[in-house]
Formats: sequence, C-alpha cells, structure tokens
Amino acid sequence: MLTLQFARTGIAEVIGEPNIIPTLITSGGDDFHFYTIKKPQLKATMIGLGCNLTPGLHHPYMSFDTDALEIGTNILTKTVLATFRAQQ
Repeated sequence: MLTLQFARTGIAEVIGEPNIIPTLITSGGDDFHFYTIKKPQLKATMIGLGCNLTPGLHHPYMSFDTDALEIGTNILTKTVLATFRAQQ
C-alpha cells in the first residue's frame, strides 16, 4: 500500500470518503518535499486540510478555524495506525 493510500484511509475514517479530493501534484513549497529527493527510499505525502484560513498563509494577521487542529491530529493518528496495520 502506498503512503498516499494510508493518508486516504486516515482522511476517510475521520471526515469521510466523500471529502477526499483527487491528488494534486505540486512542486511543493515546503522542506518536506526535499527529503524524498535526497533519500528516495523515504515515502511521504502532504495532506491539505481546509481551515478557513484568512487572509493568507504566513500573513502576519492570519487566522483560521482552530477546530481544524483536532481534525488534522485525528487524521494523522488514523494515517499512522493504517501504516502500522499494513506492516503486520
């Protein structure tokens, strides 16, 4: 099972399968994208979680729905558990 599938499992378990959107391929703007280039044996995925962020990421007055923190934590927890289940 690919890393992406583990993330899909976590998302589906927390907020439901209908809330999974198609994969978006991006060059990335985060250092985490660099890890898999330097160490191809690593598997990684990025999860985007809507949180009503305004006015924009890294803006000095940005704000967001803090309920998204709990949702994101639950998604990551379920993703890790799916990874462990697959290795048994």
